[in-house]
Amino acid sequence: MAKYAGFDAELFVGTQETFYATIVLAGPTELITVAGDGTFATICTGMGGGGDIDTSVALAEDDNAAEVARKAAIELNLDADISAFMTFYAVGNLLYCRLIEAAAPNASLELEFIDDTCTGLSADATGTSDVTGVAEVEVAQVTNISGPGLAVDTEDVTTHDSTAAYEEVVATIIRSGEVTLDIVYDPADGTHDAATGLLYRLEDQIYSFFKLIFSEDTEWESSGYVVGFEPGSPVGGALTASVKLKITGQPLLA
Repeated sequence: MAKYAGFDAELFVGTQETFYATIVLAGPTELITVAGDGTFATICTGMGGGGDIDTSVALAEDDNAAEVARKAAIELNLDADISAFMTFYAVGNLLYCRLIEAAAPNASLELEFIDDTCTGLSADATGTSDVTGVAEVEVAQVTNISGPGLAVDTEDVTTHDSTAAYEEVVATIIRSGEVTLDIVYDPADGTHDAATGLLYRLEDQIYSFFKLIFSEDTEWESSGYVVGFEPGSPVGGALTASVKLKITGQPLLA
């Protein structure tokens, strides 16, 4: 086979660990009572910065817990050592982090916060595991892989005073599309079954990590969901299945 032939393509699937801290504010008002900085500590072995990074977050008087979580997520994502290893986002008063890579649970992962020059944070040194990390594994017995179907939407902006008689467009949303694959379906295989495999990820709507390897120098990484699984059982052929993966967010194309 040629160096870049399709024969060597592989698809790996895993789960990125997700962890969160619950932002609780002190006192009966449950608001920041004195503006200033709060200190948020991100602790995780393997992360840059020695695996323990303190980040100052500017908080305003009367910020509620949801505003604190939102401001903390923005500031934490600005640190290159942190953002190379995990991504932060806020949901209400919950401050989440999701690891970039799919891996077994990192026992050292922790989020802590405390007042610095502000007043109102109820110091907390214990976060909560949300989604258990699962190391990426190669999906077995794949025969064909197609996608993702990358595309760019456009919007017509042609006007009456356009200088030429040609349509004019601007680029808008980048569509990540779907990955489709055909497998020789083995209901007992751990990458196919309803206990840990593709069927499990579909039935439980698991936010999954996908790595598509085209060659030794080309890997595309993305996250998303298994959205389709259609078995085929011909009289005179192998048991097969057609699988669809829907990508969400920006894939890493390298």
